Amino acid sequence: MKEPVIHSRDLIVGLQKGLALMQLFSERHPRLSVPQAASLSGLTPSAVRRFLLTLVHDGFAETDGRHYWLTAKALRIGQAYVDSAQLPRMLRPIVEQVARNTQEHVSVGVRDGDDIVHIVRSRYSHIASPSIRPGARMPMYCTASGRLWLATLAPGALDAYFARVELCAPTPYTLTSVEAIRAELVRIGELGHALVDQEYEVGMRVLGVPLRDREGQMKASLTLTTHAARMGPEEMRERYLPALYEAQVLLRPIL
Repeated sequence: MKEPVIHSRDLIVGLQKGLALMQLFSERHPRLSVPQAASLSGLTPSAVRRFLLTLVHDGFAETDGRHYWLTAKALRIGQAYVDSAQLPRMLRPIVEQVARNTQEHVSVGVRDGDDIVHIVRSRYSHIASPSIRPGARMPMYCTASGRLWLATLAPGALDAYFARVELCAPTPYTLTSVEAIRAELVRIGELGHALVDQEYEVGMRVLGVPLRDREGQMKASLTLTTHAARMGPEEMRERYLPALYEAQVLLRPIL
């Protein structure tokens, strides 16, 4: 689909700033004061205060007079995508089919900035994991979905990614060496799939393949998650890659 040309004169700057301010709230910053939000956003404290009070007035945030936090009403914005977007609804039948055939958790992820957001998750799951909750955001460098995306980046874009992203270690198994991750990305490009072994969550092993459109452009990733104790990496590849590749072919016309 051709992207429309949008001129800066047609943009509503206040809406941009308000949406950016809402995105400052996170697991790391569940509550923000005006000075904190101003520092994070680059806006003036007076502007931040007015934006936050507007969110409070409209029910998207609450305050104790010093700190502000989002309310459940903010979920309506994300739910609007879930309810209105056609792509997740079109992908779901095949995602559920793979989950039934493998008896494992299956999901489809898309890139949002430097994060991965899963837009479809199979209803079947024996996995108890915070990473499979709706709307969960995950880094690209230590997840199967993310590495599939990183493997498609041009050298300059990949350099820029590593320059701006802090490589933390969620688990003792996480690769945090840029050189080691780059080597893994080369391997992913050669193999056509990614396997991440307990790098994002201890005990979880994830296998993924890219989902491309008819022109060969990557649009999403299809991943399967299982407990590391169930089988080794090579057995996981042997058992589940055929199902993922079959779904990859079935999903190409949809994308």
